[in-house]
Amino acid sequence: MAVRDHRVEDGPPPSVLAHVLRQAARFDRSAVSVRAGLVAAIPVAGVLTAGTLAGEPVAAVTAGAGAMLVGIAWRSGGGLPPVATMATDTAVMGLSTFAGSASGSVVWLHLALLVLWSFAAGLIVAVGRRSAVVGTQAIIAFVVFGRFSQPIPGAAELAGLVLAGGLVQVVFSALFGAPPALRIQRRAAAEGYRRLALVASEPRVPTGVAAAALDEAEGKLALPTLRGEEATLPLAALVQEGRRMRLEFAALALLIDQYGRELSADPALRRATEGFRAAAAEALRNVAAVIEEEGEAPPGRLASSVRALDAAAEDVAAAARAHDSEPSTSDSLAPDLAGGIERHAAALAGQIRAGAGLATGLHERRGRMTVHPSLGSVGLRSQLVADLAQIRANVSLQSPAGRHAVRLAVIVPATELLSQHLPLQRGYWIAVAAATVLRPDFGATFTRGVERMAGTCVGVVLAGALAVALHPTGWGTVAIVGILAWSAYSVFPASFAAGVAFLSAMIVFLLEVVSPSTLATAADRGIDTLVGGTIGLLAYALWPTWSSTSARQALADLVSAQREYIRAVLAALADGRAAEAENLPVLARRARVAWTKAEATIERSLSEPPARRIDVEQARGVMTGLRRLVQAAHVIRLELSERAQDGALPALRPLAEALDCTLAIIAETLAAGAPQSSERPSLRALYEDVLRGGEPPPDRFLVAELDEMVDAANTVAELVGIGPRPDG
Repeated sequence: MAVRDHRVEDGPPPSVLAHVLRQAARFDRSAVSVRAGLVAAIPVAGVLTAGTLAGEPVAAVTAGAGAMLVGIAWRSGGGLPPVATMATDTAVMGLSTFAGSASGSVVWLHLALLVLWSFAAGLIVAVGRRSAVVGTQAIIAFVVFGRFSQPIPGAAELAGLVLAGGLVQVVFSALFGAPPALRIQRRAAAEGYRRLALVASEPRVPTGVAAAALDEAEGKLALPTLRGEEATLPLAALVQEGRRMRLEFAALALLIDQYGRELSADPALRRATEGFRAAAAEALRNVAAVIEEEGEAPPGRLASSVRALDAAAEDVAAAARAHDSEPSTSDSLAPDLAGGIERHAAALAGQIRAGAGLATGLHERRGRMTVHPSLGSVGLRSQLVADLAQIRANVSLQSPAGRHAVRLAVIVPATELLSQHLPLQRGYWIAVAAATVLRPDFGATFTRGVERMAGTCVGVVLAGALAVALHPTGWGTVAIVGILAWSAYSVFPASFAAGVAFLSAMIVFLLEVVSPSTLATAADRGIDTLVGGTIGLLAYALWPTWSSTSARQALADLVSAQREYIRAVLAALADGRAAEAENLPVLARRARVAWTKAEATIERSLSEPPARRIDVEQARGVMTGLRRLVQAAHVIRLELSERAQDGALPALRPLAEALDCTLAIIAETLAAGAPQSSERPSLRALYEDVLRGGEPPPDRFLVAELDEMVDAANTVAELVGIGPRPDG
């Protein structure tokens, strides 16, 4: 199983043109889904067929357009159907259709509403990619159906047809676009364990890949299910057990990284450690197979792999005892290596054994479960409140989303007004192209512009070729629309450009149902898209939004999130409190989300001109240092349950406060783009104080992790230009 590591790549960043072309030309074959494409295409073909049979081709095309656009809201991102997003998209498009059609005959009112629609569509990108799709399709519905000006009853009828088509897509996709809810949850939990197996077998793979999968599994557990909460409890326990394993693997990887040379000098311990990781990976793969109930991985094979894991853990313990029996030849921390590996291997063996028991228990419980539906823990109200707060926070020209909203509010109405004065039969495609090309950031705008314009050109050529070769009419046209929709929805997640190509050809034939002029429609589609796309790209070039500022802010947010987590870990350790008292899992998850956001923002920055990019070397160094810092915190977190029994470590408090202060200065410096303080606390001196004093004295293993945290924090501080105090 291949898992992409989203770290910033080493080596010189590509040129702007190379990056745009590489992104536009990408095609991920693993993302192609023929089944999902068919599920999304059936509603489009179905409503078109129903309308044609009823002798209402205009109604058929209108409802088909609604089903088509809602299908794009799903398939452009892939994955399971986002039913809530699709339902929202349907409602918003119905409202947009009504507003556009009803105001179409009053130019000033139509343009004023379009300004408002465009600004709102631009602003909601702050909430996420799915919301951005809803905003874009609101503009499309307003512009397209605004050309069919109707009195209020007629506009309501148009909106009703769009709603009907969208609802058909929502209901059909919800029923057939995904397996039953409990199977979704089992697959998600199984994927978390497969990622853990990958972490076990590949020491260089960051444990974050497993954490992300476990987060997704936890999200799936909140979905509604016919089996009720009782059925999901064992899966929730498996996810929590997986989280504990992930921390143990992080600790083990950090030990191996810190003491790689010493480990290489002890072949027996190295072989035992490698054998244990291989056995753990095999056991975790079998746990995943039993959870998902796929393939030939019966509980008997799982039990065998768990026994092999226990034997491997015993080999590690024997090698560790042999290592510790050798006389120490230096005052290094190497003697703690064997004990640390033995302790974490024993913990992992116990956790994997517990996971295997939970997975096997799923089979035993299945026959006893009764059906009592559960609506899950969706939290729609709290999510809505959080989304509105996020939108309000971005109503500013300093925000990429705010600047994007202003850009759309100017360009879309301007292109709409321009298209009304050009001798083009379907000039509204100009405004549609401009709206769909524009994005909040430079890389996405120019990549999407190339993808849309190139895909449209290929699509209109394809439509023309099919028209010349087949001369379809009537039901032949309906069949071609269905096949092209199937093709578009199947490949959309793999390549936006390929999806647009099939979609453009499909739209040409969809309009053929009411206006038989395929070649002319294809030509209009191509010309209008090129004109609108070019206007959008020029507009962005004249008033761009560079991501270097947002990338620095994302790094600052990451430091702040890690600061909260590390503060809680060290406070619990210093005060002798249990880990659970500090809500550490929640804080760790926030730090992980901030990490993902920072990586994505830095990657976007690399697509911009060199003079506008974030300092790549500094960003890479900061991310590397922060990874070391949080991994050491994870290891200390694992020690908390034992340390809480031994009492407090008050000598740690000055170092913890200084580390917190250092991280605060780093975050402020990254956000401002310049050092906010010329000096910082001397972490190394305070670390030495911890070594010299305090009752009880910290064990050497804990001291090693504190040393790693101090070194990582100092490295990050130096990278951002903050020096230590002269008296330190």
